[in-house]
Amino acid sequence: MKCSQKISVKGNRLSFWERGGHGRWECVLECYCGHGRNGFSLSKEEGDGCTPLGVFPLIMTFGFSEKALGGLPYRKIGPESYWSGEEVDYNRWVEVPAGTRSMSRSEHLEDYPVQYKYSAVIGYNTSDPEWGAGSAIFFHCKGPAGWPTAGCISAPEDAVRLILSRCTPGALIQIVP
Repeated sequence: MKCSQKISVKGNRLSFWERGGHGRWECVLECYCGHGRNGFSLSKEEGDGCTPLGVFPLIMTFGFSEKALGGLPYRKIGPESYWSGEEVDYNRWVEVPAGTRSMSRSEHLEDYPVQYKYSAVIGYNTSDPEWGAGSAIFFHCKGPAGWPTAGCISAPEDAVRLILSRCTPGALIQIVP
């Protein structure tokens, strides 16, 4: 894949790269990062606590700000915002008014003000989602409970903010163990 920006995740090391005017890659930032509490997987399943391996696009950003940090599409989290784990709209952002339907398998985004202050959707299982193959895989800020995640990539808030402020459409994330 040809791109001009990429996030490289190798175990607990994250680096953000941009291609310069002469076609050379330049490392903009390096930091420690978290990943799934159960490691990495090539055959991810819903709830396994693993981060999927591979190269994926960054689809969009989301958070609690009124506007986007960078050039990717952006959505603001509100009280009805969920990332669906329900079969009918699996692995999608949905707005569901309280009490209108069960969202028991879904993530109520507003419940994570620290992690999702600055966040991006990693394009894993998103274009034609396969039910049960894993959902809600994000690049987000480190949570108060520590580095491990349910399958996302986490990084310090200042690193996430810097990266997302520079990202444009076509940015990729490469995840290797």
